[in-house]
Amino acid sequence: YTGRGDRGVDAIDIPVSVIGGFSPDFTDRDPWGQYQTIFTGVHNSNNFETQTRLAIDTSNFATRLKEARGEPTEHTIIVDGIIFDNGPRNYYSDTTESLIVRQGTPSHTPTPESGALTIRTGVNSTVIVQNNIAINFAPTEGVFSFFGGKSADFTIRNNVAANNTGSGFRLGTSFTGTEIPFYKFENNISVFNQKHTPFGSFGGSGIMLESSTRVEISNSIFSYNDNFGIDNSKRSNNLILYSNVIAANANADYMEFDIKMGFDDLEDEAEFIYDAMDNVDLSIPFDISAQWGTYYSSRNVIDRNAAETEVRVINSWYNDVRAMFGWNTLAEDLNVDSPIWLPRLSLNDVLNIAGLYDEQYGVHRPGVEAF
Repeated sequence: YTGRGDRGVDAIDIPVSVIGGFSPDFTDRDPWGQYQTIFTGVHNSNNFETQTRLAIDTSNFATRLKEARGEPTEHTIIVDGIIFDNGPRNYYSDTTESLIVRQGTPSHTPTPESGALTIRTGVNSTVIVQNNIAINFAPTEGVFSFFGGKSADFTIRNNVAANNTGSGFRLGTSFTGTEIPFYKFENNISVFNQKHTPFGSFGGSGIMLESSTRVEISNSIFSYNDNFGIDNSKRSNNLILYSNVIAANANADYMEFDIKMGFDDLEDEAEFIYDAMDNVDLSIPFDISAQWGTYYSSRNVIDRNAAETEVRVINSWYNDVRAMFGWNTLAEDLNVDSPIWLPRLSLNDVLNIAGLYDEQYGVHRPGVEAF
């Protein structure tokens, strides 16, 4: 689905359920299999727009003023079974689709600097986001971004964010007060998220948290990200982490304000973690095509002005990742000086990533349903 007039953008300002994966006659549902619902767009469309692929905002539907007047404000939003793929919207430098171009030209629309899904709620909302996938997005911040209003209750489960810039998930708020939003974040995967630019310093995290939120994260995977597995620099307090894989992130596995921590230190040294149990530093060799792996592992992400110690750390991380997946540094037909950034990931590759590992970490493949 490419949006009205191939705009590549959809915006909704009322509570809604967006549910994908149905057969044409709506008798069967198989969102990651036979009946994929893909939200994308068209590069160089006459109606091309660059905003978030799907934005849902109920902040004017359920206001604090309506609540004070005794008007009904409770509402529910569901997004379930959508595959967001920005590859067809992006501007790539050539047919290899190994380098995005962010700035447009007279003959090419730009790569959108926006995410897959943004949900911003008014007061008293219940939000369920499950069984979704997002690949090939190039935002500055969140690919899946959520801003809960007063008393918002979010369940974020069984989603995959892979091969994007920015952060795979952003859990934020549009409310300040005592009844802050709650996020139950379970069985998600956020991997191979890259910095905004090769020599930039932001983006490239598995998940970004914000203050004035309550967050419980379990059975999820945050690995192989350019910066952090969990970015808590904005200090979400009383964070709960149970049974997650937090591993092989280049800068640090956990960031708290301005302190970078490796996996071995986060349970003892983090000030904003209320409880952390049974998390593991497990390197998972996802079944990804050698071609994409070659492009990914050939990226140049080192700041030319970095200290020599930092350069060695980054090089060591990339060598470890290459060795784990059996990827060569470069394919024979690639020039070592070729710039590579956000090489396009295929649906087959991300569906190979989407699985449950060691029977508890990651996502469950949605089963086929008959109606």
